[in-house]
Amino acid sequence: MDPLSVYLHVPFCSVKCPYCAFYSQRGTDDEKDAYVRSIEKELRWWDRQYGEKPLIHTLYVGGGTPTCLSVLQWQRLIESLVTHLERCLDTEISIEANPESLSVEHMALWKDWGVTRVSLGIQSLWDDELLWLKRHHTATRALWAVDQLLKYGFNVSGDLMFGLAGQSLKKWHHSLSGLVHSGVSHLSIYQLSIEEGSVWGKMPPSGLQNGYGHYRWSQWYLEEKGFSQYEIASFAKPGCECRHNQAYWFQKNVLPLGPSAWGYNDGVRFWNVRTLAEYVDRISQDKSAVEGKECLDLEKRGREFAVLALRTSQGIDISLFTQRFGDKLFNSILSDLQNVPEDCLLMNGTSLALSRKGMRVANAIWSLII
Repeated sequence: MDPLSVYLHVPFCSVKCPYCAFYSQRGTDDEKDAYVRSIEKELRWWDRQYGEKPLIHTLYVGGGTPTCLSVLQWQRLIESLVTHLERCLDTEISIEANPESLSVEHMALWKDWGVTRVSLGIQSLWDDELLWLKRHHTATRALWAVDQLLKYGFNVSGDLMFGLAGQSLKKWHHSLSGLVHSGVSHLSIYQLSIEEGSVWGKMPPSGLQNGYGHYRWSQWYLEEKGFSQYEIASFAKPGCECRHNQAYWFQKNVLPLGPSAWGYNDGVRFWNVRTLAEYVDRISQDKSAVEGKECLDLEKRGREFAVLALRTSQGIDISLFTQRFGDKLFNSILSDLQNVPEDCLLMNGTSLALSRKGMRVANAIWSLII
C-alpha cells in the first residue's frame, strides 16, 4: 500500500479558548486513560481493514492540547502507535504542545520515540495579549519551551496570532522578531478568527484589528530573516516545511484517529464521531469510529484541489491537474479567475500560483473557484 498520513486528535484542553470551537473537554484522568485505550483499539480495527499495518510517511498529533496527557499516558499511546503503524525511513512526526503544560519529561520521551517537530501554541509574546486571549502561559514560559525543545534537537514551529484588540504593528513586530531570534525554524501566523459556536462567537470582543498590514509586513520581514512563505500562513527555513500539512494541501490520503478527527481517501472525505463518550462507546463495541462520509465528484475534487494548491507557493501544477481532472475543468477555473488583477497571480507554462499580493486577498480569489 502507498504511505499514508495520520492525524491523531487529542480532545483535551485544560481551558477552552474563547475563539475556538474545535471539540475538546477538560477530561478526568479516567477519561484520558479510556481515550488512550480506545486509540489502541481503533488502530487495531484499522489494521484489520487494511490487512496489514498501515505504512505512514507523516503523523500529526493535534488537538485539543496533546500535552494535557501525562507522560505515562503518552508512553501507552506511543506503544500503541509503534505496534500498529509502520514507519518509513523518513517519517515526519509532529506534535502540538502548549507552553504551560509541556514538560521536559514530555520532550525526553518524544525524542526517544523519534518525534521530529513540535508546534507550540504561543500566540503572542506580550503577557497582556495572552491574558486577553485567555491563554494560561506567559511570554517567558513560551520562550523557555522553545529553548528547551531546541536543546533536545527538535525542529520547532511557533504559532502567532495577529488582528488582536489593540495590537499595534510595533507589538506584532515584537512577537514575530522574538520568535525569529529564539531559533525556531518554522512559523505559522494566523489572523484571529472567531469561530461559530465559540464563546466569542456569541459575544465578539470589540477593538479587533484589520490585520492586513500585519500580514503584509510579516511577508516582507520573514523573507528578510530567511523564512520562505510556502503556504498562506506558513513560513519556514529551508527544509523545515511541515510535510503533514502539505499532504492536506495536495489531497493525499489521511487516516483519522480519535474523536472529531477527519480523514480523506481517494475522493472520499470521512470523519469520526464528535464526542469522547460516543467514541469510547463505539470502540468498546469493536465498531468503526467513522460517523459519516462524503464522496466528491470529479469536478468538486478538482476545484478543491485547485483551492488547496493555491494555498501554497507551488500553486497548481497544470500538467498534473489536467491529467487528473481534465483540460475542460482547468480552463473553467481560468475563466473564473479572469477578473482577478494580474499582479495577484503568477502563471507560467507549468503552474498557476498566487503572488504575495494574491495571498493577501486569497479568500476572495478562492471564493471564485468554489
